[in-house]
Order: sequence, then C-alpha cells, then structure tokens
Amino acid sequence: MKHNFQFLLLLALTALLMTTACRRDQITDDDTIIPPGMTTFVETSVRGIISDEAGATLADATIYLGSTQVQSDENGYFQINGIVNAAQPFVRVEKPGYFPSMASFTGKAGQTGRIKVTLRTKSLVAQINSGDGSVAVLPGGGSVAFEKDGFVDASGQAYSGAVNVYATYLDPSKEATNYMVPGGFLGLSASGENQILTSFGMMHVLLESPSGQKLQISKPATLTMPVPADRIGSAPGSIPLWYIDETTSLWKEEGSAIFNGTNYVGKVNHFSWWNCDIGSGYILLEGRLRLGSSHPYVQVRVTQNSGLNATTTTNEQGYFSGGVPANQTFLLEVLNECGDVVYSTTLGPFSSNTNIGDISLDWNTNWSEVHGNLQNCDQMPVTNGLVFVSGGAGNPNFPIAADPVTGAFTTAVASCSSGNLTVTAYDLDALKSSDPISMAIAPDMDFGTISVCDNQIVMGMTLEFNGTTKFIPITNVYRSLVDTTAYLYTFLATDNQGGNTANYEISILNWTGDPSNPLWATSTNFTISGSPTFYLISDTQTGTIVALQEGTQSGELVSFVLDNIVLTENPSLIEYPGCKVTLTATLQ
Repeated sequence: MKHNFQFLLLLALTALLMTTACRRDQITDDDTIIPPGMTTFVETSVRGIISDEAGATLADATIYLGSTQVQSDENGYFQINGIVNAAQPFVRVEKPGYFPSMASFTGKAGQTGRIKVTLRTKSLVAQINSGDGSVAVLPGGGSVAFEKDGFVDASGQAYSGAVNVYATYLDPSKEATNYMVPGGFLGLSASGENQILTSFGMMHVLLESPSGQKLQISKPATLTMPVPADRIGSAPGSIPLWYIDETTSLWKEEGSAIFNGTNYVGKVNHFSWWNCDIGSGYILLEGRLRLGSSHPYVQVRVTQNSGLNATTTTNEQGYFSGGVPANQTFLLEVLNECGDVVYSTTLGPFSSNTNIGDISLDWNTNWSEVHGNLQNCDQMPVTNGLVFVSGGAGNPNFPIAADPVTGAFTTAVASCSSGNLTVTAYDLDALKSSDPISMAIAPDMDFGTISVCDNQIVMGMTLEFNGTTKFIPITNVYRSLVDTTAYLYTFLATDNQGGNTANYEISILNWTGDPSNPLWATSTNFTISGSPTFYLISDTQTGTIVALQEGTQSGELVSFVLDNIVLTENPSLIEYPGCKVTLTATLQ
C-alpha cells in the first residue's frame, strides 16, 4: 500500500534527536531558569508544524535554528536541533510567497520543544512609483505613507522605479495572532532594559522591485496602526514603537507613535516588523504539566489584569517557560488543541524568577488516552519506535515515542471531535511500518499489540564504502528547471550523531534536459552542526551517474545511483575509492 515516506524519514530523525546527549563544553544542562538579560546557551531541539492561515500544512518551508536549517516535509513537519540562547530560543521560518516569521519555544538542554507556526501569505498591497509620495493601504487595517524619492537598494544606492509593497497587519486581540507573531513578546528598551511587551498592533512591511530586488527606505515613512476595540480604553496617548531584531528575536525600542482615538501614527526609518507596545519589567516563569504519565501538547496562556494575554507551549516533557509581568497577579490557563480551558489558576505577584513545579491536569471528556505496544517481525518489543496519530483535534498530531525497552506507547489526545483516530507505527531500526489502524474516538483507546512488520521502508541515502553500508535519512528532494531545457534534482539529507549533525545537499543536473539522452553532472554541498565524528564527501569528478527513476510530479519516486566514486572521510581525510551512493526519495 502507499505510505508517506517523507514523514517516516522525519520520524527517523526525530527518534535520533530524542536520544541525544548534551555536550558539556559551554552548554548548560540543569533545570534552573535563566534570568532576564543573561546569555546562557543550551543545545536543544524542536519539532513543529508549519501551516497557512487556513490551517493547511506547508511543505518546503525553511526552518532555521542557530546555524542549522531544515525544511518541512509534505505534512508541514520539521525537526531541528542546535545551540540557542536559553532565555529566548526561537526558530526562523521562510517560504517563498509568504511573509517570513519567527517562533519562540521552550528550550531545555537535551529535550525537544514543540511549536506550531502559521505563515501569512505575502500579499501585494500596492505598487507605487519611487518618485511619488504614495500611501499603501493594508486590507487588514492601517496604512503606510512613503516620501517621494525615498528608496534605496540593498547596497544603499538610490533606487528609482516601481516599488512593490508587501504588507500585513496583525490584530493582537485575536487568538490566532499567537501563532503568527514573530518571536515572543520580550524586548529591549532604548535604555537597555529587558521588557515584556503588551501589544496594541503589529505591522510587517517588505519592499521589493518588480524583479524581486530587496529595497529599503532612505526617508522616514509614516505608519498608521489600528488599535483593537478591546484596547481602545487602555491605549496611552503616546506609545513606544518596537522593531524585531531577527538575530535575537527580541523587539527593540525605536521611536514612538501618537494615539488619535482609533489609530497609532508614527514615523519609522526602516522596515521589518513594527509593533506598538507598552513595556514593563518581567520575571521568567517555569513549570511542568502532566496528564497522568502523559505530557500532551497544550498552550499555556497568561492573562494580565488589563485583559491582555500571551501564550507559550509545552515541550515533550511537559515543561514550559516564558516571561510574565513582575509584581503583578495574572491568570494562568492551560488550553488543549480544541481550545478548551482544561486548567486555570491565579498566580503572583512575583518579584523574581519562579518555578511553580508540576501541575496535574484532570482526565475528563476533553481527553482520550491512546495506548498500545509495538512488536517487531520477531514478535519482540520494538526498541526504536514511533507512532503517528491522525484524526481528531489538532490534526496532524505530534508523533509518540515508544518505550525503548517494552515498546509500549501512551499519550493523551484532545478529543473534542467525533469520528476515528488512526495510528501508524514505525520501527526505525528495521525500517518497517505497520498498516494504519483506526478506532472510534473514546476516553480509553487501547490499540493492543501492533505488529510493525507490514511494509519495508527503503527511502534515504545509502553509502557503500570500504565494505561498510551506512544509511542516512533524506529529508527532502526537489526538481527544478535551470533554464528552458536543463533540470536539477536536489537531495537534502541529515545524519544525526548524538545531537551533532552532518547535513548533505546533493545536486544532480541533466544539462541536456533530454531523459533519453541525458548529460548528468553532480555536486555536493556540506555543512555541519556541532562536532560530528564522521562524515563523507564525494568526489563528484569521478564515477558514473545512473538515473533509476525520474519522477517529475509531487509524490513520484526519484532514484539515482552514483557508482565507482571516491568518498573522503572527515575529519580523518581517508579516501575510499570504488564507492557507491544510492539516493531514493519521493518528490515534494
């Protein structure tokens, strides 16, 4: 039967990352929370789901964590690890046709965070002439007024001609904004003080030439920022303006705006994200959520006395952390993926960083307990298994790691919808999968013993050298036209070695564009994260290239063999002649 091989490869990477051991040179691995302003680095990982505003998952988004990057698979999933600032861990997400964004997560050494990120369509709101004083009106509210002859290119040279204005407004009173706002709500004031921000409106503006050349402004532009109706009464007459620092995901104060009764109006000298915010001192709050032995994916929402709120999410061990206003009481609520409040309490005031310990959630009609056991072809427990649950609320759900000794799995799934849940199990050592198994949603869902022996998975990159075979998961493969005839396949693969990664990018080009008479060429790009002890680089000037299968459409198979090539082991620089590399994956 047909299976989602791209997702399996992501699962394989996930399983490897979940067993990582943290390096102890300059890396912290304790459970203490980090004071505001202190730069303490941890090695951590995060996995998540990228979707658009309609909730459809997005493939081929590029996710950056520190110096590491990966791409989302066809289900919008990604898994990435790297070294981050423990006080503000974040990923940056980009995809052509969408506004780039950033998302904060709970980052702890050796643990895996979970986030869901919504990208907004990169909407063209106006095309103006650089020589005119023009106003671009945003569909969601607000406007930007530009000065004439006030544009420069990326090198700072004056630009004249048409200017494409891409812009979007975010209403901070809407719950969906929590998935779209870049970074979190932590900022650095003009005087250098760490602040937590209360937003009264956000705007993102990108400027480009019609050919896609990045542009900036050389003269101040005027922003008109609508204030949500629920914040009109608390809006101050003057408010600081803040822009996002894309290297830290912190908001930085620069300038101010004046309230005219419905909007804030202020001038800015450059464009990225801009935010109208009141800043105040904060402390870092940390805790852990449990539902029996499970740690379901939930939102933790903090609401101030003014009614303004912000949210964070729990990691796979149930931990959460984030900034909350200092010396104030606030409402802490836990929401499942249905949006139901499953726990609430009033906390504070706190004058210093606080760990509130464990919070136990109650089993009720909001949850289904999904459990069972994985068994391999020899009827023994699967020791490296994952289970993917689909259907119900929050679909798609995050995968579940099976117990490495017993093969047992258990999790809590939000059960606010009727219908079925379907589980598919994977043995990541044997590269086997089960057939999907469905069951009607109920409070207790026992899937029993699942035999993970139905399907053999062979997708990935196989290296054969010096009498040894090494398998590396391929995370993505793409096909693109180079010109009117030539076309290019690009394979991305990640080899994880205890949290240190070797990232391969192998490009195979058909110069003629003729499948019946191809002229193949290949190249390999390589990056590392951390200190992988072993990785191979191919000499692409040797050997032969054979195309076994050339898919052209999404979901079709692509398979190449690079035969009789030279592979160089690093960091030892030992060369192995007569090697073979097999690349097999399905097209995005």
